[in-house]
Amino acid sequence: MRVITIILGALLLIGGIYCMFAPIATYSALGWLIGFAMIVEGIGSVIVWNDRRRLGLADGWTLAGAILSIVLGVFLLGSFAAQFALDLFIAYLIAIWLVFGGIARIAAALSIRKYQKETMGADAPSSGWIGLLVIGILIIILGILCIFNPTSIMISVGLLLGLSIVCTGAGLIANGARRR
Repeated sequence: MRVITIILGALLLIGGIYCMFAPIATYSALGWLIGFAMIVEGIGSVIVWNDRRRLGLADGWTLAGAILSIVLGVFLLGSFAAQFALDLFIAYLIAIWLVFGGIARIAAALSIRKYQKETMGADAPSSGWIGLLVIGILIIILGILCIFNPTSIMISVGLLLGLSIVCTGAGLIANGARRR
């Protein structure tokens, strides 16, 4: 088991390094992963529906959802255009999420400022909220930049995914080396 753990860790390490050097290709694989996950989920739902049918508890919605998942998964795996559209959608979704996250941080900062003024008085030093305000503004700027350049999101996600895989691989290697 020790050797297998080290080999798997090394493979993950190599794969993670590849992902970090090819972040766009890594990000582009998300469409494949989602399509594959849809097919697996659909097959699992068909199995659940069949088990429920044997008990007399099956409903048509479970089966319809399973079939739809399988069909959409196959469509996604077979269509480069659908994968590209999904990749762009995810990138824009992340960019919009950043903008709203920045707005939420600004609102929280202003709320903290108001609370501090009400509880400590107008003369009390209350600089704690300023850091949160600045972070909120920076996140909004980042989100807006990403809206106009979704490739930056794709590169960032690909790099982070590669880094995550490298860390997982290094952990497996370390775990395997500790085993007897």
